[in-house]
Amino acid sequence: MNQFVFTKKAEKEFLKLPLAAQERIVAKLKELKHHEDLFQLLKKLHDFEPATHRLRIGSYRLILELKNQKVESLEFWILDLGDRKDIYR
Repeated sequence: MNQFVFTKKAEKEFLKLPLAAQERIVAKLKELKHHEDLFQLLKKLHDFEPATHRLRIGSYRLILELKNQKVESLEFWILDLGDRKDIYR
């Protein structure tokens, strides 16, 4: 089972989003908890340390860091999230 953990900064940004966007993000993360090949959905980030991957949910992007890779599960920390036009700045 995959885990997604919000950092304090990401949690603050998440709470600023409209309720509909929050619900959409939570639903997607719940769906991905049991996804077998998560790397099919994630894009690898280059030269964006410490982030390793990004996840697209509509027009929002979640910047992730792979923290722990076990045989049966992956642990990602959500470092930041926001609209696609602002997140990479």
